[in-house]
Amino acid sequence: MMKKASNDNAGLLKEFTAPTKQEWREAAEKLLKGAPFDKLMKRMTPEGILLEPIFWKDVLENLPAANTLPGFDSYLRGTSAAGYSAEPWEIAQELPYGTPIDFNRAATADLMRGQNALNVILDIATLKGLDPDAAHVGEVGACGLSLACLEDIKAAFKDIVPEAVSFHLRTGCSGMAVGSLFFAWLKAIGADPAKVKGSLGMDPIAVKAAAGQAPADLGSLFEEQAVLAEHCTKHAPGVQAVGVSTLPYHQAGASAVEELGIALATGAAYLTELTERGLSVDDAAKQIRFSFAIGGNFFMEIAKLRAARVLWAQVVAAFGGGKEAQKIHMHARTGLYNKTQKDPYVNMLRTTTEALSGVIGGVDSMCVGNFDEVARVPDAFSRRISRNTQVILQEECELTSVVDPAGGSWAIEWLTNEVSEKSWSFFQEIDAQGGMTDALTNGFIAEKLAATDASNHQQLNQRRASLIGTNVYPNLEEKELESRIPDYAELRDQRAKEIADARTATDEDTDVRVMAALEKILESTRENAVETLVDAFIDGATIGEVTRTIRASAEPTEAIKPLPSMRLAQGYESLRAASQKFAEASGTAPKIFLTNLGPLRRHKLRADFTRGFFAAGGFEIISPAGFESPEDAVAALEASGAGITVVCGTDADYEAQFPDFAQAIKQAMPDMQVVLAGFPGDQEEAYRAAGMDDYIFVKSNNYEVNRRYLEGLGVL
Repeated sequence: MMKKASNDNAGLLKEFTAPTKQEWREAAEKLLKGAPFDKLMKRMTPEGILLEPIFWKDVLENLPAANTLPGFDSYLRGTSAAGYSAEPWEIAQELPYGTPIDFNRAATADLMRGQNALNVILDIATLKGLDPDAAHVGEVGACGLSLACLEDIKAAFKDIVPEAVSFHLRTGCSGMAVGSLFFAWLKAIGADPAKVKGSLGMDPIAVKAAAGQAPADLGSLFEEQAVLAEHCTKHAPGVQAVGVSTLPYHQAGASAVEELGIALATGAAYLTELTERGLSVDDAAKQIRFSFAIGGNFFMEIAKLRAARVLWAQVVAAFGGGKEAQKIHMHARTGLYNKTQKDPYVNMLRTTTEALSGVIGGVDSMCVGNFDEVARVPDAFSRRISRNTQVILQEECELTSVVDPAGGSWAIEWLTNEVSEKSWSFFQEIDAQGGMTDALTNGFIAEKLAATDASNHQQLNQRRASLIGTNVYPNLEEKELESRIPDYAELRDQRAKEIADARTATDEDTDVRVMAALEKILESTRENAVETLVDAFIDGATIGEVTRTIRASAEPTEAIKPLPSMRLAQGYESLRAASQKFAEASGTAPKIFLTNLGPLRRHKLRADFTRGFFAAGGFEIISPAGFESPEDAVAALEASGAGITVVCGTDADYEAQFPDFAQAIKQAMPDMQVVLAGFPGDQEEAYRAAGMDDYIFVKSNNYEVNRRYLEGLGVL
């Protein structure tokens, strides 16, 4: 009979003594062979947090994590004691299609394949409150769904049961009109708004940050926000009217700390405006839904989302809100800042780790961006990969079975506390500026984010930070994605004709009803404003007509400089695009010839470094076998047609041979740019005298060097 296995593992480590911190550090320093420990083993993040190389259990002694439980206290470990086991996060993928029919086709297909929430992004015209025939080309169907009337939303949501899925509409400044159109659809199909779940995401501060200007003054928009929030509180308690999106700040380069601080400041601003307009603190807080971008730093993003729960609870508590109102509602979507057009399939890997950050961080709903979203409109394959990333995390990874999987992790708990403290400090800095709107107007936010973005680009350009396929391991043989950019002129004409036909198809009685309904809007009160708008849409009014009516007395908003919307890879992508265009025109890519010295074992290391260094700019690298004589090297270089050569070898080879090779090259080809692979050190003056024009090494600015040489060859 087999003996029952013992669960007592205490004896397994009797022969090993647990090392102390000092012993571990001494062992690490020994392996570093004299290199500075703090410089090599510690790293400063864009958030200003100095990361230690290892964490010990005693960090928990000064942190609250050990004494908290999911669903209790500050909600550090989640707003629900059961976590995802009671209710998994919603799979809320965006469907960026311009026409109601195209949107419905994608929505009905994806809702049958794992998606369980509609995340509706709207086109520019709808967000501005314009009908398609009043909007410009590039505004209709651009970036989202075009909605103008009740028939549009009926077509977009055809065959979708309202009580079966959640609806999250990102309305920006058009919350009153679009939200009322949504409620008109519910009324038209006989659905009970009290049984519907979702959000309307009215977020005028984010709109002003991204666009520089809102379609009406903020005071009027805050009033619309309050009216919509009050209506949802009374008639649709499962729908949240107010959104706080951090995507514009993330795309401008914000760090996790800055993003969270801005989110808190925006949320606090909305709480102030809502309570001043009559809502209770509890009702106002429950009407706010946050939408965070998820960046590529896996642990930092987990810490950000966990910290958000704690800090938002503090904000609501400071306003006098109760424990239930202190629970944050969080959506997240994978960010765009680190996504690439080159080697786009790598984006699948980026969004996978980002999605895992979101799940471990504890979001309520999530959108995983399509791998090709920065290049084209997605197809069924793109959507399937993104959607199934979440399905796999739920169904195969079984992450819904673990409550707060990060809880108790020494490193993550420490990092969460660091993010909390620094985000709260940044929130206080914004408050000292007069609050979020003033901090945007006076340029404080823009200045802070620009500094972070510049630092991020410096790290990227010097290759201290990596974007695979962009500044490291570029694939110059990759096949470009097939373009799928809509014809926005045709799309605008199509939608303009549809709304014009809808108007002309109405009879005189309908026109009279619409006019009467619009007049009732002007006579409505806060208590019945949304119901009046609902009736107007049912009578045949359009988004444009309703918006003009409710903003008849609104003042134009003060314009500010919009925050830039950027991606880290754009500079490198411009270099690659220029090289590709040059190749198409000339028949060959810009060339760099490697003057390799001696046998392969002596030049390979620096030849490989050089190949990767210049491939980031789209250069064709010619790397022949090593040369033993300057004459052979000159002959091969002349035959190559290259305008730049990089000499590759060991330091010893350079001292012995570089002057002879450089002089021979310059004598035969005076205009040839001679570059040394490696740092010349004390030999720089001698090498320059011999003909060296430049050198590259690990600390060189990769982007600037590539750009400079492309300009020198006439590629840029």
